[in-house]
Amino acid sequence: MYLRVLIMCFMILLIPFTVNAADPANDFDVKVLPAEGQHSFSEGYFHLDSEAGKTLSLDIRITNKSGEPINLYAQAVDTQTADKGGIIYSLDESSKEPDHHYLSDLIDIPETVTVAPGADEIIHFHLAIPSSASGTLLGGIMLTSIDAPDDLSMESLNKGGSNYTFEQPGQRLVAIKLNLPSKSASGFSLGDAKFNPFENQLALKVNNGKSAVIENVQGTYTVMDKDSEILVSGVIKPFAMAPTSKIKFPVNLKGKTLEEGKYVLMVKGKADEKEFFVEEKFTVTKSQEAGIVSETEAAASPFNRENISRTIAIALVSLFLLLPLLLKFDKRNEKKNSLTFTEKNHM
Repeated sequence: MYLRVLIMCFMILLIPFTVNAADPANDFDVKVLPAEGQHSFSEGYFHLDSEAGKTLSLDIRITNKSGEPINLYAQAVDTQTADKGGIIYSLDESSKEPDHHYLSDLIDIPETVTVAPGADEIIHFHLAIPSSASGTLLGGIMLTSIDAPDDLSMESLNKGGSNYTFEQPGQRLVAIKLNLPSKSASGFSLGDAKFNPFENQLALKVNNGKSAVIENVQGTYTVMDKDSEILVSGVIKPFAMAPTSKIKFPVNLKGKTLEEGKYVLMVKGKADEKEFFVEEKFTVTKSQEAGIVSETEAAASPFNRENISRTIAIALVSLFLLLPLLLKFDKRNEKKNSLTFTEKNHM
């Protein structure tokens, strides 16, 4: 009897608890309203053509689909390119460069918004375009529930695209893509290849020097040794880049460990319609090779996190496989105890 109770308690603890889908903090929609210079009203974000020196008046409608009031923070955000590709939106004052224009500095929007149950609220804001601005300015409006976790981030949900519209529980993004007459600017380029021994990772510098969004960077890569033997080859899946941004793109070595020596990375592909080809040489030193070996040995330790997780999983599976036998054994014990008690009563 006691065994059955213990097993039932253990199984109750294994039941996952999920967040209520009707949480009012998650139950709101955002819609872009018509604006001057808007390309299309079906895109779901502001895609505008305008001129330097103008001030634009923009509106969004927030709909509360829940039965409780929703309180939101409204924030103008800027863009950057994630190292693995894809445009992410955030406000990072430390990454701003003095000679660039950022939408977070140009937008005037209320800091908080309250929407009554089942109601709509129109948020009106202004975008003042500097007279010296040119090219494409990209940013957006991030709406976040006051009750949402503090560590919300786009990073984990980024799939490499432009992310002009984005949502996760408690948060919505509406991008603002502002096209202005362009001035001459440097374009797309690839730079040095650097090897990181501690992660056995090769990173390639990728630079979008234009004041324009690159919607599609894709290609193929090959890593060769000094004898031109191909060690690794693969595909660079399509990704987008924010205007005037640079990243260190990780090249997938597919588990191949690079020993001490000289290597060549060859990359061929397209950035939108522009074709590119680069051949970058890099070296793995003896000390870097030693770093790879020590990291590999640490990963092989029987006490690492992966092995612990595997052990727990095996233990849980074993428990469920043995559960019928344990219950059968428990029933036999109960029957035996019942018979013994009956015999004593007859005596």
